[in-house]
Amino acid sequence: MKKIIGVFLCLAFMLGATSMTAASAKEHIIDWGVTPNDKEMTPQIPDFAGTMLQNHNGIFVGDTNQKQVYLTFDLGYEAGYTNQVLDILKAHNIKAIFFLCGHYLTENLLVERMIAEGHTIGNHTNKHKDLPKQTDEAIRADIAEFDAMYKEKFAHGNKLKHFRPPSGRISERVLKIANEEGLKTLMWSSAIVDWGKAEIDAKANSDKLIRRTHPGNIILLHITNAGTPKMLEMLIGGLSEKGYTVGDAGAL
Repeated sequence: MKKIIGVFLCLAFMLGATSMTAASAKEHIIDWGVTPNDKEMTPQIPDFAGTMLQNHNGIFVGDTNQKQVYLTFDLGYEAGYTNQVLDILKAHNIKAIFFLCGHYLTENLLVERMIAEGHTIGNHTNKHKDLPKQTDEAIRADIAEFDAMYKEKFAHGNKLKHFRPPSGRISERVLKIANEEGLKTLMWSSAIVDWGKAEIDAKANSDKLIRRTHPGNIILLHITNAGTPKMLEMLIGGLSEKGYTVGDAGAL
């Protein structure tokens, strides 16, 4: 089932389809995706999805009146390219959000550098489970365990503020529990297929994101591919040429 979901998500982003479906008769489960456009307009999402986010302290886009975008990275594991990404962000004075999982904290993989350079750490859960399939207690535990680990190891008691569900799988129940844990759910309004063993085409993918950008754009990226650093450098330059600035994602 997980492989099927993964393939579905990849196809949704590649084809630009809206990947939001009722996966259960009991609970409306959403595989998050958006319908992109090249008109600098906010991508459309179904009304029910927007209502769910609004009701439970969630967003998928920032201020739509400002030509500003935000960089967010889902970083489930370290593939060896994160230092290069951090170097690029530092050179351009850009502050991003890194949504991490529990083992990243345990192994202390560059977390201290992220914090020292002003980036925000987001809660991507401890175990990266398919949350809509879990009980309320299990969802709460997976979120709370990550938060407790972060506070103990890095934050000196300060609580995290941002949450992103693993694989973009949400339901109203998941959003409600995250909100009750004091977290703001950040989805995204543009993404690309930037994972896999084969190196991505940096220019083609940066061009795709630049074409799809819009005011308030929250961009989802991963750091598991050798082409990501080069693509990121091109993306930042292209956004600037188009009149956009990259805002502090932690301020969302």
